[in-house]
Amino acid sequence: MQPGKDGAPSWFVPPGMKTKYDFPRAKEGQRDRLEFSVGARHPGKPRRLDKYLQERFAGYSRSFLQKMIKDERVLLNGKPTKSSWHVSMSEIITMLLYPAGPKVAEDIAFDIVFEDEHILAVSKPSGILVHPARGHKTGTLWNGLLYYYRAQRALDPSFHIGTVHRLDEETSGIMIYALCPKAHKSLTQQFENRLVKKTYFCIAHGNPSFTETEIDGPLGTNPQNRFAVAVNGLGARPASTRFEKLAVSACKQFSLLRAYPHTGRTHQIRVHAMALGHSLVGDPLYDGRKENAAFGEIIPRVCLHAESLSILHPVTQLPMTLHAGVPQDLRALIEKLRFDYEMPKLVALPPRKMIAEPDVLIPDALLVSPEDFCEEDPAALPVIDGD
Repeated sequence: MQPGKDGAPSWFVPPGMKTKYDFPRAKEGQRDRLEFSVGARHPGKPRRLDKYLQERFAGYSRSFLQKMIKDERVLLNGKPTKSSWHVSMSEIITMLLYPAGPKVAEDIAFDIVFEDEHILAVSKPSGILVHPARGHKTGTLWNGLLYYYRAQRALDPSFHIGTVHRLDEETSGIMIYALCPKAHKSLTQQFENRLVKKTYFCIAHGNPSFTETEIDGPLGTNPQNRFAVAVNGLGARPASTRFEKLAVSACKQFSLLRAYPHTGRTHQIRVHAMALGHSLVGDPLYDGRKENAAFGEIIPRVCLHAESLSILHPVTQLPMTLHAGVPQDLRALIEKLRFDYEMPKLVALPPRKMIAEPDVLIPDALLVSPEDFCEEDPAALPVIDGD
C-alpha cells in the first residue's frame, strides 16, 4: 500500500472529499439536471471547464467530473463539449444527472413505534442495513419502507421518506424517519444542533471500576483498517460519550452499560467502549468477539441496542421520547449470564397501520416534560447519527 503525499494511506478520503456516490442523482418524480450560468471568473488565465466544475463542486475529483463531460452529461449552451474548453462569463452549463438506482420495494419485517403523517419511528431489527449501499441494493430497512408505503407512492411518486440518522447493520433499536420535507428539515436541524437525546443499551466485557464515566476521544479512520475507526485516527473529529454501569454478571466477566453519546461519529460507542478497556460483546471489529465458557457459543452480533430517542415533534413542537424494547436475543444472553438487573417487560406493539389522520394525538406514554427534555447548555445535549 503506497502512502499519499501527507503520509496517509492512498485509500484515505479526507473529511470534505466526496465520491461519485455522493453526487446528486436523477430520482423518480424529481429533477434530472442542474443548470447554472458561469459567473465572473477570477483574475488570471481562462479556466478549463473541468477545473471550473471542480471549483464549483468542491470535494469531487476532477476525474469524476471529466467522466461526466466525456459521457456528454455536461452541456455548454445546450451542446456537448470537451474538458479542455475554456468557459466564459454568462455561458450556460447543464449537468444531466446520472439516474438513481431502481427503488426495490420488499416486504421486510419491522415494528412501528409511532406514526403520523409527519414522522415514522420504527424498531430496527439487528442484521439489517438501514439503506442500500454498494453491494447491498436490496434487503434493507429502506426497501421495507418502500413496500410499507407502496400505496402512497403509487398515488404520488414523490412521496417523501427522509432518512435523518442511521444505525449499523448489527445494531438494533429506535429509528425515526421524516415523511414530509418540513419534518425532514426540522429533524435534520435538531440532529445537527445536538438537540436530540439518545440512549443505548449494551453488554460489555469485564467489570468496569467506574459507576459512571465520560470519555472524550476524537475519532477518525483507522490507518491500519479502512473499515474501522480509531481514537485520534485519520481525519479525527471530536467525539464524547458518557457511560453508566447498570449491573455485573454473576461470573463478574461481563457488564451491562448504558451509553449517552454527545456526538454522532461512526462506531462511536463501540470504539469508546474499547478505549475504556470494555469492548462490546460480539464485536469482532473492536476486540469484542472472544471465546468464553459463559456463552456456550459466541453471540452472533454486536450487543448494542438503541433504547430511546427524544426529539421535538417537527410540527407540533411537543417533546416526545420514543422507546424500542431490548430484543429477545439480548434478553436471552442477559438471562444466561445471570445479571442482577430487572429488565423492563416487552410491550406488544400495535399492528402496522397506514398513515394516521392529521389530528393524530401523541400518546401520553411518549411525552416527557420540557424540564426533562431541556438542559442549561443546549450544546451539551446528545446527538448521534451513527453508533
